[in-house]
Amino acid sequence: MTATTSQSSSSTAERQAASSGTVSRVLQLLSVLADASGPIGVKQVAEQMSLAPSTVHRLLQLLRKEGFVDTASNSHQYAIGTQFYRVAARVYAAGSPHDIALPLIQAIADEFNETVVFGLYQPVQRSVTFTASADGGQRLKYHLDMHTPLSLVWGASGKAILAFLPPDIARKIIESEGPSPASGAPVPDLADLEKELARTRRRGYAVTDGEKFPDARGIAAPVYGPRGVLGCICLTSPKSRMPHGEIAQIGEKIVAQAAVLSQALGASDP
Repeated sequence: MTATTSQSSSSTAERQAASSGTVSRVLQLLSVLADASGPIGVKQVAEQMSLAPSTVHRLLQLLRKEGFVDTASNSHQYAIGTQFYRVAARVYAAGSPHDIALPLIQAIADEFNETVVFGLYQPVQRSVTFTASADGGQRLKYHLDMHTPLSLVWGASGKAILAFLPPDIARKIIESEGPSPASGAPVPDLADLEKELARTRRRGYAVTDGEKFPDARGIAAPVYGPRGVLGCICLTSPKSRMPHGEIAQIGEKIVAQAAVLSQALGASDP
């Protein structure tokens, strides 16, 4: 009786392990299809997943039966199916970028005890809009305008986005910009501004002093979605509370959290 029970338990464990392995492979397969630039063949998928083509073909047929995968017309290639799009749309609608960003920016605010915002890029208005905010424990805080279009040329939040836009779009935005909202200073020379944006791209984050708010220092990193730069995470603090020696540490933390958020929002390669 004991031997029978032991064999039964062993058999159950093996079936569970096999089932878990299949689920893992199915999820990996869906990720490969989602990241592909178009329809993809069995051989290509098999190479990316380090699996036998026959195994990949079997998994594809399972997904095709459920509508998560479809065959491209007149070919033996596969692409994401309508059921996958339906489920993805429902998930996206249930959790907006604002909701996903909030715990990440709160973690930064808690660590550095300063105000942190998530900003969304508005391509039509050529602006950034803050949609989520998290405060640290400091009594003196900046009042940041939420849900209001703000400049992409002035301030770290804007420059973190501007630096990673296509050059032709970035130049049009710069050419249409007005004076600094904080100091009234004119837009810098185009060559100087392009050098600053290049530095932002190299280190991964933007740093500005007093461009949107007097005596404020901002540090911001871009956030990506499936189609490119989607917004930014920005920490704002009085310059007196943020010595130069802390800028790199804060910048690297923001870049790391922005990468986590980008992945959650569907960016394949931020």
